[in-house]
Amino acid sequence: MRKTRVMYTMVLLVVLGSGFVTAANAEDLVAPAAAEKAVRGLANAGLGLGVEIPKTIYYDTLEDGPLYGLTVGVLEGLSWGIARTLVGIYEVVTFPFPAPEGYRPILTPAYPYQPGKTDVAD
Repeated sequence: MRKTRVMYTMVLLVVLGSGFVTAANAEDLVAPAAAEKAVRGLANAGLGLGVEIPKTIYYDTLEDGPLYGLTVGVLEGLSWGIARTLVGIYEVVTFPFPAPEGYRPILTPAYPYQPGKTDVAD
């Protein structure tokens, strides 16, 4: 009975110790660019139109007033939504291929649900 308890204690210490080492090195671990590109592409393709239209209406209303937001903002949101959906499809189709050096998201913000007005990345 005592040997079993000592063995369980040792296993527990090893597991906890490896957790601390993993947490300390977590900043060195980076998600593979291909997986990140695929997830971003799925989010953009699936949420592009549904999120961009109200988001653009909101930001245009804040900047230029409600009349502008409800007229031009709808059309601008529709165009950004179509662009975001097409960019998402492009990223889903091309994620298995190696990304070129310094590849960044095409649109900013990278995901449709992130705050900020959508624009083409620099």
